[in-house]
Amino acid sequence: MEWDLLSDVTSRALAAALRGGAARQAALAHNISNLDTPGFARVEVEFEAALAAALTRARRAPSRPQAGELDIAPRYRRDLRSPARADGNNVDPDREMVALARNTLSQRAASQMLASRIRMLRAAIGQGRR
Repeated sequence: MEWDLLSDVTSRALAAALRGGAARQAALAHNISNLDTPGFARVEVEFEAALAAALTRARRAPSRPQAGELDIAPRYRRDLRSPARADGNNVDPDREMVALARNTLSQRAASQMLASRIRMLRAAIGQGRR
């Protein structure tokens, strides 16, 4: 079995969160770009519940991590519950911008945590050379 320095559960979960956040960022940009498209239904991306469930499973058996168990595929869903305007479009620019800002903050936090883990590994490797 090949060993990867970033194969621990936390690093894999952070990477999965970054992938899900990137998918959400693209969906939000798509929603905003279709603000004036008649009949357009906004798209939502869901991955947090699946990631939480995968983390729970991974933590129950930490000595037996399953390959790909944290490779969470984001789930795309058309939002048909939000009220639509007269032209049938349900994109609310204020809501999208708030979601975009929230997603950006989540992405920044996850990337900073992953970068911190990498810095710690580099420091540990550097100390071992001395």
